[in-house]
Amino acid sequence: MSHVPGYVFVILAVLIYIGVKRCMPRTVKPERLLLFPLLIVGSGLNSMLGLFPHAGVIDWGAAVLAGLIGLAAGWHHARRWTLSFDGSLVRMPGDPGLLIIILFTFGFEFVLHFAIAAHVSWITSTLFVPTALALWGFLAGMPAGRALNVLVRRQRAQTPSAQWSGAGQ
Repeated sequence: MSHVPGYVFVILAVLIYIGVKRCMPRTVKPERLLLFPLLIVGSGLNSMLGLFPHAGVIDWGAAVLAGLIGLAAGWHHARRWTLSFDGSLVRMPGDPGLLIIILFTFGFEFVLHFAIAAHVSWITSTLFVPTALALWGFLAGMPAGRALNVLVRRQRAQTPSAQWSGAGQ
């Protein structure tokens, strides 16, 4: 642990703070919910490209497929939330899911960087790169699916339902 830069612990503290805040009910602009998934995708993509510069199409295909599975899982998870919409704001329930995703993502990235820096034997496995990219894709897809679910539900709540007048029947 003495070789871990101090800023890593500051990042972890900030991420835990964000995750704990998401455990409480809150009112936000639904568009803001896309910030965290974009952050995970952007920083993760930068990290994965640096860690796996020679990853091939199959490796990235595993990331995309797992990302879509994560998107579906996040969508399904947010389906059960009771939301209330007030103009451009949405009232969301508290949920520890994002804290769990944050902690798991941080731990995953930490272990990856350590394993590569320490040259542990299992990183030479042919399954290492596609598995790592798939796990990253899944973790990036989960919060994106949750955010998209809320955005779609807000759009549906704001769109007046089509009224059938009976004309033309």
